Amino acid sequence: MKNLKILFLLLFLTNLLSAQKTKVSSEKIDAYKKIYLTDKLNLKTENESKFWIAYNNYQDSLRIVYRAKRLKYRKINLDSSNLSETEYKQFIDDFLDYEKRKIDLRAKLIIDLKEFMTLKKTVSLFRIEDDFRKEMMKKLRTKNKK
Repeated sequence: MKNLKILFLLLFLTNLLSAQKTKVSSEKIDAYKKIYLTDKLNLKTENESKFWIAYNNYQDSLRIVYRAKRLKYRKINLDSSNLSETEYKQFIDDFLDYEKRKIDLRAKLIIDLKEFMTLKKTVSLFRIEDDFRKEMMKKLRTKNKK
């Protein structure tokens, strides 16, 4: 079963990298991420659906928080020369609020995962996420150089 997942992962990765001059869609990245995390975390079938429900809720909430932050950043980047000290203070407060909300979302995910996953897997999730991000960036850079 594990060999089948690895084979599927390699086929998917080969397909992803062979597509020339096409933008990688978020659906493909999400599918690859799902395979990668499932394989690296070695999720059992009974816990896999619970994990993906909790993780997808976390990702969706994180995207909403990020979009709100990005809109505020866009405003300050477009016209930062005319901002007052009060507006800069508000911007910093908003940034700190964004960071706090990210931490709160991560804490909620950890609490949710502790109910059905081992603590070792729960802790390793964030390292595995970083590894996935690094691997994808490396593959995209390699693809763009060709």
